[in-house]
Amino acid sequence: MVKNVKNFDSYLKYDPKNEDVTIAVAMSGGVDSSTVAYLLKAQGYNIIGVTMRVWTSGSECSKVADLSDAKKVCDDLGIEHHMIHLEDDFKDAVVNTFVNDYMEGRTPNPCMVCNRYIKFGKLVETALGLGADFMATGHYAKIENGLLKIGDDPNKDQVYFLSQMKKENIKKLIFPIGDLEKPQVRELAENLGIRVYAKKESQEICFVEDGKLGEFLNELTDGKATREGEIVTTNGKVIGKHRGVSFYTIGQRKGLGISYPTPLYVVQIDSKKNCLVVGNNEELFSSYLIANNINFLGCEKIEDLKDMKLRVKTRSRDKFHPCTVKVLENDKIKVDFTEEKVRAITPGQGAVLYNYNGEVMASGFIVK
Repeated sequence: MVKNVKNFDSYLKYDPKNEDVTIAVAMSGGVDSSTVAYLLKAQGYNIIGVTMRVWTSGSECSKVADLSDAKKVCDDLGIEHHMIHLEDDFKDAVVNTFVNDYMEGRTPNPCMVCNRYIKFGKLVETALGLGADFMATGHYAKIENGLLKIGDDPNKDQVYFLSQMKKENIKKLIFPIGDLEKPQVRELAENLGIRVYAKKESQEICFVEDGKLGEFLNELTDGKATREGEIVTTNGKVIGKHRGVSFYTIGQRKGLGISYPTPLYVVQIDSKKNCLVVGNNEELFSSYLIANNINFLGCEKIEDLKDMKLRVKTRSRDKFHPCTVKVLENDKIKVDFTEEKVRAITPGQGAVLYNYNGEVMASGFIVK
């Protein structure tokens, strides 16, 4: 059930002191960022719109439409709109990492990489260079006491994707709709007459045409992504052929192209042997995970994690799992689940550590 907002007017309250503050709003062309721009202007801030143009594959029709919507919303508001060209940076930091992860048998999380280096890296840097004091986005997240915290929408834990951002950039960010839920934002946007209030959300990878991941990987790897190999059971029995390890993920059951008396799931992807290992559902459960590339937001160093009461998520729509942390190396940790085993731990996905207030302490990428 959507909670009631007693008074939308509180989000539109003008304060003359705000006129001395310039905020760059990261405009995607969607309802969330558009609503943020409307709210902040109504509150009296000096607003500019910034939209990042990134590298995309194939037809760009939908992406161009999004960029056009961002410009139109800025025109509606009478504010400056800056198109920030980050194609090369995005290709190097996000796309190349994405392809490499798939080729090495991982299931990547490109949004986490983008948020660290591009959206909350290069874009923040550019926005400040344009004279902004802060950058605001339409993320359902909060910043409290200098810490990144989950927003109030139970269906949207977007700080999972933000958890790899650099700690020093948090003080330059504003999340104006972090205490709202998506239906409330749409209602507010409709009341304000925002042209994109009913626009659908994009659920796909922003730089890959919908439904064409296989073609994308094949093109960028010169056909290496479709190198066939064996499908074997956990006891070593060969039961079929796969079409390239890049096209599978841990926990997958459908689309394996095999016939077997009992249901089988992908339990391991061995890119070195070009082998897909399958097993029963029980073999998908693990009592721990190992992660590296640790980013610290709510603590200063890796040793601090050992003494904290923490919960972890292994994917954005996962539930919280109580856990303890052991330090393995300077940039590697073992996360032990303390209450129950967790299904389908997937290398390449994020392991995000929260305290019991919903604040992000640290995050890394799962390696095992």
